Amino acid sequence: MDFVKADDPRIGDTLAREGVVFIDRFFDAEKVAEIRRQLRRYIDDVLPTVPRAHHEYHPDGALRSMTDMHRYDPWFREFGTDPRLLDFFREAVPWDPELFYLEIFPKAPHTGPLLAHQELFATPMDPPQYLHLWVALDDVHDENAGFYFYRRSHRLGLAPHVYTKPGAGLPSVEESVLERLSPYRVQPDFPAGSAALFDGMTVHGSKANVTDRMRMALVIAVRGTATKVSDDQQIFTSIMARFFREEIGVQACDPNDRFFALGGDEAGAERVLKRIETDYHVVITAEDFRAHDTPHTLAMKLIDSKGWETVNS
Repeated sequence: MDFVKADDPRIGDTLAREGVVFIDRFFDAEKVAEIRRQLRRYIDDVLPTVPRAHHEYHPDGALRSMTDMHRYDPWFREFGTDPRLLDFFREAVPWDPELFYLEIFPKAPHTGPLLAHQELFATPMDPPQYLHLWVALDDVHDENAGFYFYRRSHRLGLAPHVYTKPGAGLPSVEESVLERLSPYRVQPDFPAGSAALFDGMTVHGSKANVTDRMRMALVIAVRGTATKVSDDQQIFTSIMARFFREEIGVQACDPNDRFFALGGDEAGAERVLKRIETDYHVVITAEDFRAHDTPHTLAMKLIDSKGWETVNS
């Protein structure tokens, strides 16, 4: 697939056909430098005030992601809602877009791959009007976490996602599906400022960063103004189920499964509660956990607990 200019009239047709469009110099060098300066300011001045639910670290302390940046900083809010940017999305799709979220992925040196997945699997919405604009803030190539896509995979609907090993943090598209899609796999080099516009159903992922330098990328996601996204109860039930899976080491956990019946122990329960406190600034006692030890009831306890307004402020 060739790179095209941001004003190329073929973008909409290409996106509908291929599920992804590669865009040459979406931001020029001056704009990339400005974004990086604002990013440095955000990390130094704003990030310490942001709830942990909206940034994540690797086990070694390296920053893994910063999400919903537009909620916490005026510069990024104005950047993400720029009418010219929304006009670009509007030209690409037959629905009216609005900003969904803005996030940064600093791919730390020697970090592993992000396995192949679909955004609409992680964040279902109805109707499925969901676009990502991924912008390279460094030159991106195979060695520093090359970004790949499976063209036309958006036509197939949601693919089966599985956990590659017990306790794995994120599910990935089943390997047999990826094998069938392998003729459609593309992984171009992305010069800084170039971008990939892709459908929420398009299978994609990134390789490991085997270099000694950070690789930076920006994501701007939009959704249709008429879409309905899973409500807080559904979202946090899903998060609690993930915490259960990861801390117990099981591959499946339903909303009404009980933690201890799944094989969890007191030490595992303490780890779940520590994650809730760290990520959401909410303290739930061990006694409360025993009384709310399913993903659904624990999510409701989290939502109703004192301090929830602080997380959402």
